[in-house]
Amino acid sequence: MKRLWKPKHSVTLSLAVTYLAGACLLAAMAAMLWMARFYFTFYLTRLWVIFYVCCPAGWAAIISLLKLLHNIRKGEVFTRRNVKLLRLLSWCFVFTALVSVYATYVYNPCIIVLAAAGFLAIILRVVKNVMEQATIMREEQELTI
Repeated sequence: MKRLWKPKHSVTLSLAVTYLAGACLLAAMAAMLWMARFYFTFYLTRLWVIFYVCCPAGWAAIISLLKLLHNIRKGEVFTRRNVKLLRLLSWCFVFTALVSVYATYVYNPCIIVLAAAGFLAIILRVVKNVMEQATIMREEQELTI
């Protein structure tokens, strides 16, 4: 039986979704600037500041994820560069979780962002550690051959 969904398709879909996430982040940044002109209150201003403080971490996460997916598409999976990209990606989520701790005091539903960012940071650290061990094993295997 012929497989319809191949791993290359999965990487392509992940790339498309990541580009879409970048477009959504850019649109959200523009929308927040536009909304600031009409809804200027002290309460909303603090939320906007929190959002813009997290934006560099969002862009760093999107860029590192794009680089990681392009490396995987090229067949470069277990490399030190990918481990560094996963490390950076996890730190982006740690930063967002730490900012969300303060944001929870401003707006209680931000605890959802805190929980999601913290959970994703832990998952990415585990994946990074697995990739790091696999990279070390691959390098040792190349030395023995």
